Amino acid sequence: MFKRITLAAAICLGGFTAAAAPAFAWENLGSRSVGFGVDRDSISARGEGKFRQIRLCVARNDIQMRDLDVVFGNGGNQDVSVRSVIRQGSCTRAVDLKGERRNIKSVNMVYASRPSFKGEAVVTLYAR
Repeated sequence: MFKRITLAAAICLGGFTAAAAPAFAWENLGSRSVGFGVDRDSISARGEGKFRQIRLCVARNDIQMRDLDVVFGNGGNQDVSVRSVIRQGSCTRAVDLKGERRNIKSVNMVYASRPSFKGEAVVTLYAR
């Protein structure tokens, strides 16, 4: 005899994990420590996956992200205007990539971080 279990009950019982839904998981493609002031940096993406969305997460300090340029494996690119403050411990919105799933070679960033006793911010690129 089978019983129906609600999603909340399955989570409480430990029967549902993040690994059970890999299609929705974010993959870490790389990180970069970023300097103070207005600057440009690039995160080289590691891995060979094909992705539809990216996001950036920030640790250690806040940054003012201005612009992203996503460079694809085929040499094409997509310019993304972010223009928002990303607080330490938070992430950007999910950014949809144009077209079908794409290989990502790198993401070039234009940002401003604020000098503080917290040190340099660390930006991590995630994709799914």
